[in-house]
Amino acid sequence: YLDELLRLEGRGSCDHGSGCHSCHGAPGLYRCDDCFGPSMWCQSCVVSNHAHNPLHRIKEWNGQFFEHITLKGLGLRVQLGHEVGDLCIRPEPSSNDDFVVVDCHGIHKVAVDFCSCETGESKTTQLLRARWFPLTVSDPQTAATFAVLEQYHLLSFESKVSAYEFYHSLVRRSNNTG
Repeated sequence: YLDELLRLEGRGSCDHGSGCHSCHGAPGLYRCDDCFGPSMWCQSCVVSNHAHNPLHRIKEWNGQFFEHITLKGLGLRVQLGHEVGDLCIRPEPSSNDDFVVVDCHGIHKVAVDFCSCETGESKTTQLLRARWFPLTVSDPQTAATFAVLEQYHLLSFESKVSAYEFYHSLVRRSNNTG
């Protein structure tokens, strides 16, 4: 077990010259802690493969160890108000392009574009349809996933965890260094 756990701390069966798991072209420097298996992807493929999972936790190989990096930092933008992959002709970035999503996996900074087409719904409606609960009514910049709300609801009944304790456990899951 120890050998396998240590293997997972490094690049596993991927050597330094191996290419991306998807396109086999560019070097595979990124892996996802939340996807199945230890696949390594190039920047382009990790972004395109996570269009449906924008809250997954990504790590980048720096030559010696894996460092946390955000999908936002790699260039992923979440377009609300349209199906995943459909482009909006009038995307409106969130205020200061700083949108925070609280999820079971932690707290994520996400690049969010709201739809401002003629048929576009309100920002809060677009968030709710993405299963993200907006934490303010006007000009939302923070949301909680329905999954994290359900998880807190169950934990508060079963273990009597407070909202403060639950939030700080998510902070630690995001970055345990304080």
